[in-house]
Amino acid sequence: MKAMTTSRLSAAVVAAALLLVCPVLAGQSSLSGPVLGYVLSAPEQQLRPLRGILGSATVGDPVELGFPIADALTMDMRHFVASSEANPELLVLNMETSPASVAPISGARPRPSYAAASVRGTSAAFYYADSKGIVIVTGFPRKPVVSSSVDLSSSGPLTRMAVSDDGGLLVYSVAEGGREGVFSWTASSASSRFVSAANAVGGIAITANGAAIVTDRDANEVFAVWDAGEGSFPQYLAASADGVSQPADVAVSASNRIYVANLGSANIMALDSGGRLLGAHACNCELSGLFPLRDSVFRLTKRLDQTVYLLDAGPTRDRILFVPPFTR
Repeated sequence: MKAMTTSRLSAAVVAAALLLVCPVLAGQSSLSGPVLGYVLSAPEQQLRPLRGILGSATVGDPVELGFPIADALTMDMRHFVASSEANPELLVLNMETSPASVAPISGARPRPSYAAASVRGTSAAFYYADSKGIVIVTGFPRKPVVSSSVDLSSSGPLTRMAVSDDGGLLVYSVAEGGREGVFSWTASSASSRFVSAANAVGGIAITANGAAIVTDRDANEVFAVWDAGEGSFPQYLAASADGVSQPADVAVSASNRIYVANLGSANIMALDSGGRLLGAHACNCELSGLFPLRDSVFRLTKRLDQTVYLLDAGPTRDRILFVPPFTR
């Protein structure tokens, strides 16, 4: 997500923005059948559903919301946070209704530079480079409210971040003198503390028990801070000797397993909740990262006009599946 400075809206745009919060939008497709989740088609500025079941799905037609989406953050398979040029606040999209309903998040402006959702999609953090601040929103999906803000005006630019499900723990990295520093912030202390240094942070994830998992894509390392709220010492979990190769992203499943996306080897490394290496799964794709699609299902590639690869992080075994590209 890119930063955007909100300008004074004309009366006509304000009127259009008010229409967005009404549930009587242009009709969403009512085709029957299961939906795995929704993916933003950036060229079209619309969400497209992945229709079907795991192992047998297709890219569906765009959801007609009545306005273009500049960017979107997946909270769960039916709820998203989106920016629209016609609204001065971030919008929550609810795909449980037909047509989809839209509501603004008061006090959260659109087009953040970086955004991150918690593992279960109940909170999210939004960073704005122009003001060098982070806004934390809790209460998803029903009653999202801005609960905290974090001032980074005395820090370097933010590179990565992750937030806990209750919004009380934030772990983030900032660029500092050619390297990066990793910090933790808690709502209880309303302050940040230094956790570790890194060459180049590829991804940060927070587990169910409050541990922060961090990847260093330049050092080819994965490390954990088991009590991130207290800023405990990091413990290295895996390195290049274990197969870590340009780890660009990290995610945690509902069963608290840890997954690392290695761009250098185009595989997904799996670790248990204690950091023990379980194995790796070859993607044989142009791996981009670990993007949540629904509970414990992650999209591994970005483009919809090419084969879409998915990781099904099941409780007993993992599978890498694919969805054929859509055709115009």
